[in-house]
Amino acid sequence: MKFAYLVQTVRGVPLGYRFQLYNYGPYDESVLADIRQAVSSDLLSSKLVTFSGGGYGYQFSAGAALESSREDLYQQASDFEDDIDWVINEFGDESAGRMELISTIVFVLCDNGNRLEKPQIIQLVHEIKPHFSREVINAAVDEISEVLDCVNCR
Repeated sequence: MKFAYLVQTVRGVPLGYRFQLYNYGPYDESVLADIRQAVSSDLLSSKLVTFSGGGYGYQFSAGAALESSREDLYQQASDFEDDIDWVINEFGDESAGRMELISTIVFVLCDNGNRLEKPQIIQLVHEIKPHFSREVINAAVDEISEVLDCVNCR
C-alpha cells in the first residue's frame, strides 16, 4: 500500500489510485482489490505470516501464472522500472511503523496543495499521528526531505 502510494505520489507513476488518509497512513481499497485479483489469477501467491512480536502480515511471491504473463507485464512496467527501483531501494528495508510515518509525512507534504514550513509539517503530522513524538517526526522529515528534494510532489 505504502509503496504504491509513494511511487504514485512522489514519482508520478499513473497507477490511478485515489489515496486518502486512514489509520495507518494513505490508503485506497482498490490496491487491495488489485492484489486480490492478482492472487485470484495466480499471478501472485499470498501467505499469512506471524511475526515474533505477535503481529501478522502477508508474504507475497510470484504465482504460477506469472511466468506465462511475464513478458506482457514486463512490457507494461518497463517504463517505470527506475521508479519501482527507487521506492524499493529507498524504503524496502523500512518497518511497517516507519512506512506509516513516512507516507503520512509525504501526504502532508504533497497532498495538501500548500507549501509548508518544517514546524508546520511536524505539527500536522503529530496531530494526525500523535503516537509519534515530535522528535521522531522531525528526524524522519529530515531523512526523507533529502529523498524528496529531487522529485515532484504535487
